[in-house]
Amino acid sequence: MGQHWQIINIDKRENLGNWGNLDEFFTAPNHSGDLISLLADPSRWAGCRIMCIGGGTKKCPPGVLTSEELAEIEKFPTTRRYGKTLYTLAAGYYKEARPWPRRSSRGTVLRNLTKRVYVRGDVVMEELGLWTGDMSNVLLANICWSDDSSCAMAVDMTRGAWAGDRLDVVPLSVVENDEEEWEDVTEDQTAGLRKKFYYPTVTPRLTTHP
Repeated sequence: MGQHWQIINIDKRENLGNWGNLDEFFTAPNHSGDLISLLADPSRWAGCRIMCIGGGTKKCPPGVLTSEELAEIEKFPTTRRYGKTLYTLAAGYYKEARPWPRRSSRGTVLRNLTKRVYVRGDVVMEELGLWTGDMSNVLLANICWSDDSSCAMAVDMTRGAWAGDRLDVVPLSVVENDEEEWEDVTEDQTAGLRKKFYYPTVTPRLTTHP
């Protein structure tokens, strides 16, 4: 059956609710699209530490939590099911993010501010869009974290390389005009997602979305 998962914003102390098994995240485009919209809003989740955390999490990736946050977790009473973990903190004390307007992801990039890399949304849609592959699935494939490898998926998704990193979504021009260097990892990310979900190589899309 697998563990339960929730997408959390560590800085804002918010979540997108409990979504159940991990495979539900990848087949719920409305919810994942909401996440991209939040990351595109500077007043909401842009620039914050984001993670899709599983109930089997014991420890977070190194360096994600501050000493104050670790101390707060240690003050929790031990629960039989989850213990003293970030998952317990988020489930018990984080608020569900309030409604927000949906934004188009066209012409935008997903940036990892911690690692200074980015993914081009239009290229992802062209490469993977016919199989519901989009920027949100690239994001989800990188931010999942748990010490329990059960995830109701064909491959292990529980040790995401971006889990807890600072992320945002901005127009491509922001990266192009930035004097500091950014690495374009779009091709690596689309290839990785195709390998995980067995997407075939596709031809350019024949239809467009608003």
